[in-house]
This record gives sequence, C-alpha cells and structure tokens, in this order.
Amino acid sequence: MPHAFSPSTWSRGDSMGSAPLLFDAREAAAVLSARLHGADGARINAVAVDSRAVTAGALFVALPGERTDGHRFVADALAAGAAAVLASNQGAGGLMPPIERLTADYPRAAILTVSDTLAGLQMLAAEHRSRMPELSVIGITGSNGKTTTKELVGAIVSRHAQTLVSRGNLNSDIGLPLSVFDITPQHRFAVLEMGMNRVGEMRQLAAIARPDIALITNIGTAHIGNIGSIPKIINEKRSICAEFNGSQRLLIWEDEPHFEQLAEGVDGEVLPYGPRSTDGWQGHRSGGLEGSTLLWRGHSIRLALPGEHSVRNALAAIHIGVILEVDEHAIVDAIESVRPLFGRGQIVNGAVTAIVDCYNANPESVRQALDFAVSLKTDGKRIAVLGAMKELGEHAADAHRAILASALQSDLDAVLLLGQEFAPAALASDDQRLNYCSSFEELVQALCELTSPGDLVLIKGSRSLELERLVPYITEKEE
Repeated sequence: MPHAFSPSTWSRGDSMGSAPLLFDAREAAAVLSARLHGADGARINAVAVDSRAVTAGALFVALPGERTDGHRFVADALAAGAAAVLASNQGAGGLMPPIERLTADYPRAAILTVSDTLAGLQMLAAEHRSRMPELSVIGITGSNGKTTTKELVGAIVSRHAQTLVSRGNLNSDIGLPLSVFDITPQHRFAVLEMGMNRVGEMRQLAAIARPDIALITNIGTAHIGNIGSIPKIINEKRSICAEFNGSQRLLIWEDEPHFEQLAEGVDGEVLPYGPRSTDGWQGHRSGGLEGSTLLWRGHSIRLALPGEHSVRNALAAIHIGVILEVDEHAIVDAIESVRPLFGRGQIVNGAVTAIVDCYNANPESVRQALDFAVSLKTDGKRIAVLGAMKELGEHAADAHRAILASALQSDLDAVLLLGQEFAPAALASDDQRLNYCSSFEELVQALCELTSPGDLVLIKGSRSLELERLVPYITEKEE
C-alpha cells in the first residue's frame, strides 16, 4: 500500500546514476532542530513521501494522510535503501517500530524526529532553494490553466538555459517541496506550478519557492468552498508575491477583472500580458480540434492545444520568453512542441470524437469547455457529459444550477449529468435533452445508447469522478 500522497510514486534522484548530495543527516537535523538517532553521517541524495518510490540514499518523510499514515511504512522504506527517515517525535501512535530497533536493524541509516513532518519537509525544501542564489524561479498559479501554462513556459525557458520544470501537477504543500528537491546547482531556471486549496497555503509555498517571476493565470471560483469568497481567493493568489522585495515581477492577464486587486501592495513590478500587452502579437486563427495558429512577430506558430483558453496560456508563455530575451525561433519551436496533457483538452478520435477535459472542473473551466464544444463543426450530435464540480461549499447548488442552465441554453443535442450536486437542478428541469444519471454504470449505458459514429462528446468533470473511463465505451464503437 502506498502512503497518503497519491500522485507521488515520486522521489528526487537520478535513475541513470548516483544523485548529487542534498544533505547529510547532521545538516538536515540542524535545519529542522530535529533529534537525530543512528548514523549522523548518512548521506541524503533524494526525498520521497511514498515508500514505493524510495531509492538508495533517499530521505523518506513519513506523512500522515486521510487513508493511511506514512509511519506504517518506515521499515519498508529502510529496507528499500533509505538513508534516513523523517518521523514524528510523538511516537506515531505505535505505527512504526521502536527507533532503537530501527537503528539496530539499519545501522547505516539515520532517524530524524520532529513534531510536524510536513513542516519538516517544507523547511528542508526552503533550505535547498536558499542554497542556489543564482537560480531564477518562475512560479505559476491561478484558478485555471496552471499546468498547461507551466508546460508551455517550461518548453520555452528550457531552450534558453538549463531549466527544471516541475513534474505533472506537483503544486501543493507536499508537491511543491518535492519539485524543489529536483533542482540541482546546474539549473539556471526553475518553472514551478503553485496551487492552493486552503487559506495560508500559497504563502507557505512562496516562502519555499521564492519566485522571481510570478504569473497569475486568472481568478475563478475553484476551491471557493475551502477559501470562502472571491476576495479571499484574490488575497491567496496574490500571496505568491509574499517574498517579493522590489526586484521581482508579477504577470497578470490584461483583462483580468480583478487586476487592480491582485496588483495592490505587490512589492515588485506588475506587468499585464495579453493580445495588447505582449510584444509582437498579431492575433490567431482557430483550427477547432486541431488547435490554433498563433501569429507573432511574423511567425505562424502551430499550437496543438485546442480552445481559446489555450491561446491565452500560450500568450503567457510567449510574454515570459520575451522578458527573458529567449531567441524568438526557440519560442516558436517550444510552443509547437507542446501536446495536450492527460485530461486537459485531449482529443481522442474514434467512431465518436471525445474531448477529454476531466482532470478537474470548476464553473469557469466548465464554461470554457462548453463554449469550445459548441463552437466546433460536426456532422453528428453534439453531446456534453458533465460531472459534478467539487470544493464549492455553500456555492455548490447555485454553481451547478448556473452551469446546467448554460449548457441547456447552448447548441447541444444532449446533456448527461453525473454527481448528486447536479440532482436538484436536473430534477427541476423538463428539458428532453437532459439525462441525470445516479451512477457511473447508468451513465455508461445512457451514453452508449445515445451516441452514434460521427458524434462529438465533451467529457468534463472533477478528477474524483474519473470520467476518462467513459472514453473506450464510445470511441471504440463499431462504425
């Protein structure tokens, strides 16, 4: 069984050879004011929060989680070659063997104990970042588009200098520290995604990453159930600048409705980006499912990411490339190299064409997806499968009602819903195009009965629903 941080079958280290030293056990203990047991000279060259990802020389950080507790896997991590373990000094409720037994069984390993292992992980990451004063960090946040923008920016900057681009969406209070540990002294830049779903989290991340350039893609209602309100979300996103001291830059979309609030009090240069603000921008042509052609400084750039929101993400990346004086041909090549990521506007062609946009969902991203779907030409039916939007709290009922109204007002032939959050609005509607499904199995049956070869299906919903499971049922239908 893995421990709690599910995306992280991850550790820092070089699988092709020995990884560079991060800390020895004495250094780590000093940074953390930790109690050190066992081999005080143990050399740490990687960090893992999942015992399955431990490599020789790694520090295994035992984190508590909703489903299990990393302390259960301390012995497994040491058996896998961990050089050190960071564990709770509260005894972990008897979940791990006694320290005396561990140090006897693994005499070359160190056990460090602290009151809060997550805080310890973050402190070590902040220390690692502080040891690279020549590094320039580009931090990317926003309610939508963080990961795709990060990939576009990373592709551009990587063609300019040696650059670390954070993996996947390792952007949280656990994921960001893991990304930081991947930075080596050879890196000139790091492009880091920074997300938050609770008050105070972005400030913690900023203290670790200390971005030199911060980019806020947009402000929306993602996680509003945890944060409370749009003004509070603005405040949290602006906290990406918490470590600014006057020499850093913040980039904000030029038409962001909350531009002034985001810029307020920022101790650095605030720059707009967008069609009017990005040097050399000449417009774009939509290619539907094939993406867009971007016109910039006389170049026609093939962007393989579909939708107007993808053009906006590309504009952000180009703007950063201009700021960093990246060669314009390198910028063109970089943009053209990026492909859709899993669950983020993927186009899956088959008997039915599926727009798979189900990595996550909030009201703004669902509207973007609906607008894109109805803008496309198709000879068959145009169908939307919408899954519930999570973490909206007291705003959930109104948000789902509004999204359903938007869907039914658009040029869709059918709307299929999954998730109890949609139930009140669905039951109140008598629109014959609407089908509310109470289970995934019911949704599969309804969608298979509805679709025919040549149809276009948008699949959009929160990650927990795993709506990508629908794809084989419809794309592999017989012609």
